[in-house]
Amino acid sequence: MEASSETKKQIAFRILDETFNEGEISVIDETCSKDIVVHNPRVRGDLKGIEAFKVFVKDFLWAFRGIHLHVDEMHVEGDMVDAHTTFTATNQEPFLGSPATQKEVRTEPVFFFKFGADGRVVEHWQEKIP
Repeated sequence: MEASSETKKQIAFRILDETFNEGEISVIDETCSKDIVVHNPRVRGDLKGIEAFKVFVKDFLWAFRGIHLHVDEMHVEGDMVDAHTTFTATNQEPFLGSPATQKEVRTEPVFFFKFGADGRVVEHWQEKIP
């Protein structure tokens, strides 16, 4: 049974809030397909699989401290959810080959989540990242 629009929004919000603001990596296991594909402009090629996604997020959380990710608005259309957000953090460690700046960054990334028939996220995109 396909998840409702409200359920999809709640799942997307949990991934953003609990993973980035609270550092709860386990929410990825609870909400994402084991075969998730992650498209990210800072990564060559796609990340494939839940373990690769968790490693990426752990590295991100290590590099950026004091993260605050605020969800400004969300939209659902069919199996897709988009989340417009405001992100602030301090870049304290190198990330994906870029040196640490020791400065606060602020950006407004947009996240996209595609849901499978089982109600889990099967694809994830992020645009405009630090």
